[in-house]
Amino acid sequence: MIKEVANKIYKFRLPMPGRLDHINVYLLQENQRLALIDTGLPTPDSWKALNDSLEALNLHFSDLTDIFVTHSHPDHIGQLHRIRKHAPTARLHIHRVELSVLQERSSKPEEAEQRLLEWFLSNGANEMALNPPSGLFSPTPELGTEDRPLAGGEKLVLSEGLEGTWEIIWTPGHTAGHFVILNRARRILLSGDHLLGGISSNIGKYPGSTVDPLGDYMNSLQKINELDLQEIFPAHGLPFKNYRERLAFLLEHHKHRLEKMYAAIEGQPVTATEVVKSIWGDRLDGFDRFLALGETLSHLERLVLEKRVIPEQHNNLTYYRVA
Repeated sequence: MIKEVANKIYKFRLPMPGRLDHINVYLLQENQRLALIDTGLPTPDSWKALNDSLEALNLHFSDLTDIFVTHSHPDHIGQLHRIRKHAPTARLHIHRVELSVLQERSSKPEEAEQRLLEWFLSNGANEMALNPPSGLFSPTPELGTEDRPLAGGEKLVLSEGLEGTWEIIWTPGHTAGHFVILNRARRILLSGDHLLGGISSNIGKYPGSTVDPLGDYMNSLQKINELDLQEIFPAHGLPFKNYRERLAFLLEHHKHRLEKMYAAIEGQPVTATEVVKSIWGDRLDGFDRFLALGETLSHLERLVLEKRVIPEQHNNLTYYRVA
């Protein structure tokens, strides 16, 4: 499904399996350049939807001049390799922190898998260690001479004039190298998974995460709060305008969850997996339970940094107790 959500900004809705049944990727059709924002999952349905969307605009992959990957989750980077075969001259834009994490995993895959296994076991997630969710690691892109590892703060001129200038803002939290794309003149933000209108992004602590993903995320929300925006175009769900109201809700949501996590460990020391069960019960399984474990650990780490909670090691398990 294609929609021109703003002048020369097209939203392509690509299918995904599961409850989160789609991703929005965006096409910026500037006078000088044609930029794709994110790529979709590497599935036949997603590939067909992306092809059909371009063809409906009488465009081809070979017309692309730029590809932006807001972060390395499979629904955002999954089709990159295939797209680049059809658009070999398109310049790739990915944050250097995200690229570094991908490169480390791909250069030492056995070590990455071992870290994940130890992460499951140390947090009491024995069942997930025996049957880990599939598709956790995304492929690492090979950089060409024209590709741009980003640091945040870059201004990219896609067409003449202020309205053709787009700015990269580094927003760590959802992942270590997540970024959003801002057009100050048009007061438009392409927010990736950093800021969604209907659901809260997963803010998890996983192998390869920063020390304090939740703290990073809350600081990144404040960056957006300082902007003057007219509309936000997210990677999932509908565009929205009430971004400051949404920011306030998300900050309060995570503060409330911190208190729920704290309450869950007020008795005897517990593992993160036991906290997951206390908060979510038996409602989650498979990949959702994996996400819940990461979300729990990011909140527990924030409580540790606030000196409200103390982690302890017993028999190769990490337990958390009230300070």
